[in-house]
Amino acid sequence: MLLITGLLVVVVWTALKVVESKQQTRQLFALREALRTEADKLSVTQGQLQVELATFADYGRIEKSARNKLQMRTPGMQEIEVLEIE
Repeated sequence: MLLITGLLVVVVWTALKVVESKQQTRQLFALREALRTEADKLSVTQGQLQVELATFADYGRIEKSARNKLQMRTPGMQEIEVLEIE
C-alpha cells in the first residue's frame, strides 16, 4: 500500500510538472512572437531612417541649403589661394 501511495504521489507530481512546463512553453512562445513583431517594426523603422539619412546627405540638397540658408557661394578664381606645405 505504501508503494502504491508513493507511486501515486510521484505520478501526480510528474503530471503537475508537465502542466507547468507546457504553460511555461506557451508563455515563452508568446513572448518570442511579441519580440519578433517588435523586431520587424524596428527593421521597418531602420529602413525608413536610412532612406531619410540618404535624403538629408544628398549633395545637391546640402549645397542648396548652404546657398539659401547660409548665403554661401562658390568663390571666384581671384578669391582662391593655394597654400604650399614647406
